[in-house]
Amino acid sequence: MIEYQLYFILTLFLSTIFAIAGLGSAVALVPGLNIAGLTFDLSRASGLFVNSVTTITTSYLNLKKQLFDLTFVAPLVISSVIFAYIGAQISFLVDTEIVKTVFAYTLLIIASMILFFKKPSVERSTKRNRAILLFAGSIGGIFSGFLGIGGGSIISPILLLFGYDAKKIAIGISFVIPFSSIVAFISYANHIELDYLLLAIVGVAAYIGGMIGNYILHFKISSQMIKKILALALYTIAIKMLLG
Repeated sequence: MIEYQLYFILTLFLSTIFAIAGLGSAVALVPGLNIAGLTFDLSRASGLFVNSVTTITTSYLNLKKQLFDLTFVAPLVISSVIFAYIGAQISFLVDTEIVKTVFAYTLLIIASMILFFKKPSVERSTKRNRAILLFAGSIGGIFSGFLGIGGGSIISPILLLFGYDAKKIAIGISFVIPFSSIVAFISYANHIELDYLLLAIVGVAAYIGGMIGNYILHFKISSQMIKKILALALYTIAIKMLLG
């Protein structure tokens, strides 16, 4: 039970920190659980489960507020779901150490984009807009399945790179993550033996962490400080994974 307590505390901490920044915690939770002692496959399945649990509520709340933009969300959902399944299948054909290395370098890129990247909004034609969304959803989906993360941390930087508004991205991603995460999780569930007690523990911890993080958002906290904390955490985890 000591191990489960560790997994609960780790999930609670990471979910709280990442909720403050409006990001899914799986990108840090997967390597964190692996470093704490879980197998990499079970860590990825747990990360996908956590992302599903925490983002379904957010999606529902945004839907109630009528923030749903079908033309923006539909291409992201369709492409991410298809490629999340493909990514999960590919991951079982690739050596775990290679997947870990890809994960580590992905974290380094994400951390760098969180810290340094800024891009103003730009206007695009409808056709080009749809192509960009399909591209972003496909890349996010394949990483979601391959690495066991929600895909939002991949899709967001890509859309920022093309000049989309950060608020619109955050709202749209909340609808995308549950779909790609659930599809990828089911793919993992069909290939590995799940620990349902573990899933329940990290699910509860992630839910509580999300609530705490959302509460903290109401206080005046520097967004730059949050970005620095997140980036430092991702850099640390990535280096730890690369060094072994």
